[in-house]
Amino acid sequence: MKARRVIATVAPKGGVGKTFIAKLLHDLLPTRSRRVAAWDLDASTGTFAVYHDDIKTFDLSGTQSTYSWLDDCHRDEIDDVLIDVPGGRIDDLLRTFGDNSVEALVAAVSETNRELVIVNPIGMMIAETVTAQVVLNAFAGTAARVVIVKNGRFGSPHDFVIYDGVQIGDERRYGATGELAANVGAETIFLNAFSPSLLAQADAERLRLIEAAGPVGAQRLGQLGATRMRVQLAAATTDFRGSSLDIDGAIPQRVAAR
Repeated sequence: MKARRVIATVAPKGGVGKTFIAKLLHDLLPTRSRRVAAWDLDASTGTFAVYHDDIKTFDLSGTQSTYSWLDDCHRDEIDDVLIDVPGGRIDDLLRTFGDNSVEALVAAVSETNRELVIVNPIGMMIAETVTAQVVLNAFAGTAARVVIVKNGRFGSPHDFVIYDGVQIGDERRYGATGELAANVGAETIFLNAFSPSLLAQADAERLRLIEAAGPVGAQRLGQLGATRMRVQLAAATTDFRGSSLDIDGAIPQRVAAR
């Protein structure tokens, strides 16, 4: 069964790869014939909206009721509504419903018969890890699916010791965030790193990731650059497979809370 989803990339802490994941999903979902409506909720300084002309904006600081991502949730022809929430502004998102509560957001999405998928990327350091507890606690017990993404830009799957915990002698240290994720039934996946230099080259050429992997990328980045981008996009597709971010839109069985 294929899901109709609202995928919200959020993070209480900026700089952990939230917008990059939004770009990845924006590029990869249509390759599986998923119809996407994409929104940058930081209308003033958001970096997602400048990625492509079809990404719409909504100002969380605005007071007027205007066309928003929620309108797209009611469009039957849209499979995935993708929203990139500015770092640390989850409360501002909730306030757009006139009710500063997670329940109001979850209910608004549920009324459109969509799955709400909350995506919180993390890094390796304490500040990039423990802040995810805010999201985990907020959406625990609701109909929303929460996916914690270990961003491979920061290290290998085994380097996230603050999240996973580590045994030092007879003492088990850290791991509170990973334990909380397991307790509330959140999913945890690892996203392999993309080459920073290749991303910089694609950005300098103003290429979308999917463009950099194709004929245009071969012309501007060389055949090797385009091939490397294709390999990395294929790896990301594999990383998302079986999770609530599955590019094919398959609905995975919910992770049981402990």
